Amino acid sequence: MRWLRAVAGGAALGAAVLVPAGTAYAAEDPLCSNVATDVQVAATGDSLPLSLMRVPQAQEFLARHGREAGSGQRVAVVDSGVGGRGIPVAAHQSFSRKAEIEDPHGTLVAGLIAGAPRADDKAVGVAPGAEIVDVRIYDLPAPQDPNAEDGVTNAGLVEGLGWVADNAQRLDIGVVNVSLAVPGSRALRDVVARLWDSGVVVVAASGNRPADESDPLWAEFGYEGASVRPAGEDAATAVFPAGYPHVVAVSATADGAEAITTDASEFVLQSSAIDIAAPTYGGVSVTPNGSTCVLNDIATSWAAAEVSGVVALLRSAYPNEDPAQIVARLLYSANGTPDRPTVQTGAGVVQPIEALVRPLDPNGHGTVASTSQEPERHLRATVPEPEADLLAGTRDHAVWWGLLGGGALLLALILRPVFGRRLQGRVPRDAPQGVLGHPTR
Repeated sequence: MRWLRAVAGGAALGAAVLVPAGTAYAAEDPLCSNVATDVQVAATGDSLPLSLMRVPQAQEFLARHGREAGSGQRVAVVDSGVGGRGIPVAAHQSFSRKAEIEDPHGTLVAGLIAGAPRADDKAVGVAPGAEIVDVRIYDLPAPQDPNAEDGVTNAGLVEGLGWVADNAQRLDIGVVNVSLAVPGSRALRDVVARLWDSGVVVVAASGNRPADESDPLWAEFGYEGASVRPAGEDAATAVFPAGYPHVVAVSATADGAEAITTDASEFVLQSSAIDIAAPTYGGVSVTPNGSTCVLNDIATSWAAAEVSGVVALLRSAYPNEDPAQIVARLLYSANGTPDRPTVQTGAGVVQPIEALVRPLDPNGHGTVASTSQEPERHLRATVPEPEADLLAGTRDHAVWWGLLGGGALLLALILRPVFGRRLQGRVPRDAPQGVLGHPTR
């Protein structure tokens, strides 16, 4: 199965690379790459990425507050088309010239976002309470050559995203997922900015490692043809719309893949555009015939879908916040540092439960003033400077007066008998008892 078709005349996102043996999911679970269209199958194991990200806890937290995960939110999936049972689709819009959905990619993406729980209540989608708006842009002819092989084009993506921007308010779309890539263009940059201004959070895949020489990115980012791999690599100017401002660019991690002993750079591109990352290996999704299956690869397509689901959770929990505030919650709750992002995971791996419960107060510019960054762990400890003592002078005077007063009292006690005898001789014999505190004799 080809997860993404090559982009006509430009860069493709790259095929998802299957991870070799060493699975952490149930061995009998069907792989999505092997599911036939006429066979019904079901995955029985837990979704490993959801477990790693503690998504069930986030869903339970929302349930305790009377809200289904993602309820009231609609996520536009601009992709190959969405079908299959268990995916709540609110609207369809197709720009394809083919009637049938031939590539399951869009359905798998939608399942990761909002797939309904299975019969045994095991989770599939991050935000099962959300609804999907299906925007199909696969199987489009290249604009410069109507007879060219059908695929995904820059013009097609611009048209699909433009439709989302035009209908965002009418259909109440709060998130748009773009698990693909095309060459950059002014039109694409402009439509992304228009979506942001319309209140829509755009989430996009940051790019997979090219698998073979048929990929337009092979010469620059393939293993054999790469001039820099991985040191110094930066795909920010080659993968779009992830490389544009106002886009949450998502990478994938190798978490959970037992066969992987290093980072995920073998499977995904490094990029300064990356904002956040998510694990994808062992995820459970839905095929167009309604089967549930396991994704045993590390791919930014699936990571973007998972993060789109988390954004739906946040928009459901904080319905009055704008895109900048929602994205700030996403980044400032990740397990990295948003002020010092890396080219592998950006601000770190997404943490859904932290994003929901951490007491952040982002403003309209996406700044979180109330969050203090973790102090540097390697700063040398120093003796703290003593604080100024404003009462020091008063306390010193009190000590001296106390010493003087105590000395005077002690002296009076010593001289008391002497003064008593002297005074006794001067008091008349008939003076009343108790004069001056002494009895008469």
